Amino acid sequence: MKKLIIMIQFLTRIPINVNLEVNEDEFLDGIIYFPLVGLIIGMFMVSFYHIGYKLGGSLVAATMAVAAEVFITGGLHLDGLGDTFDGVYSNRPKERILEIMKDSRLGTNAALAILITILLKIAFIECMPLPEVYAVLLLMPVLSKLCQVYGARYSVYARKNGMGGLFIEKVNNKQLIVALFIATVICLIYFWAMLFIVIGYIFSRLYVRHITSKIDGMTGDTLGALCEISEIVYLLYFLLIFTWH
Repeated sequence: MKKLIIMIQFLTRIPINVNLEVNEDEFLDGIIYFPLVGLIIGMFMVSFYHIGYKLGGSLVAATMAVAAEVFITGGLHLDGLGDTFDGVYSNRPKERILEIMKDSRLGTNAALAILITILLKIAFIECMPLPEVYAVLLLMPVLSKLCQVYGARYSVYARKNGMGGLFIEKVNNKQLIVALFIATVICLIYFWAMLFIVIGYIFSRLYVRHITSKIDGMTGDTLGALCEISEIVYLLYFLLIFTWH
């Protein structure tokens, strides 16, 4: 329970006013709860979608669902997305890229990446049919968090120190299997989400390969970007499913 609380405090802005002492190994082991924290985030998204739908229809609902995710996470992974696009796509050498990613200022690439990501999420969610959209939203953060576990397991750390180094290159197979098991059990809620466990794995490996070709590894920012981009892929996957069926 202690590790789960730590992960909730780390990944969300849910006010749990409990000071828990954990060492680095315990914090690392908390990664098994990433999908479960994702489920909590998904519950907030579903709740706000429902409120928005009652107030003004599907567009208001989609906007409120995305806003709820940003609010509950404090924009944690959007910040990583922006830093990643500012740095990785600056066409600079590795060391300069890493410096840019540490810069707190928002560049053009970051602003565009964040804006486009939010707009795509709203647009894709708005197109989802009822009642399936509720299951899709509930499970989206579960599977994007699982993609982060994939990313941490199958990459090396590109920096000498930093928050990302608490997970990247240190996650072992046992922790991955437990996180995978938790995500799989949760995805029993909706059959079509099960397939994305595999799709997410493939996408995460390709993403890690791409980022590694730029900076010789992953960072906390690129892991956050993986979470955001995998949600776009996830929503696109369901749009294709609903189009075909």
